[in-house]
Amino acid sequence: MKILDTLGKSKKAIGGVIAIIVLVIAIFFAGVHYASGSNNDKITSTTIKNQLTEINELALYSYDYSKVGKFSNKLSFNGWKIPLTQKTFIITYDGSIKAGIDLKQAKISIDNEQLNITLPAAKILSHGIDENSIEVYDESSNIFNQISINDYKSFATKEKKKNEKEAISNGILEKSKTKAEQTLTTYLQAIPEIKDHYKLNITIENTKTDE
Repeated sequence: MKILDTLGKSKKAIGGVIAIIVLVIAIFFAGVHYASGSNNDKITSTTIKNQLTEINELALYSYDYSKVGKFSNKLSFNGWKIPLTQKTFIITYDGSIKAGIDLKQAKISIDNEQLNITLPAAKILSHGIDENSIEVYDESSNIFNQISINDYKSFATKEKKKNEKEAISNGILEKSKTKAEQTLTTYLQAIPEIKDHYKLNITIENTKTDE
């Protein structure tokens, strides 16, 4: 158990939020520029909307972690835990959470020389656990309460929810919101048809929290 104790201490969450270079933004630049080539004076909200929809999701930050988790369960009867029916296991694993903006939900309007873009709140776009990183330690059960596949599945679900909360508390959504505004502003203002004719206003909704 000393080895596992050491392992547990060394594999706490690595909370680095790492900016992802989004190459598809170049498609957006080229698409708008090409579409506006036939109309040098104006672009339309439909043109911009179509290009944002093609990009689909703008992933901006990833939260990579290594974790140790312990599962423990006993049979119960009328609310009482039954002795000698405990099953346990310890798992180490690596995971990655990506957050960003769903551009399909963008709302775009043009009011005279104002180009207004409203984006939905930043959210977690994907969360995966590297199956090759999973290692199981100290697995124990008994004939009355054996470890099953469902135990591993339910444990993984709980661990993912816990790690998502940790990523959010470390600012992954707020940092994605800030990065989204900076990224879209930079590339939209690089388009002469926008820079020369419009004042750009980008609004990103705040993330709603239930807790």
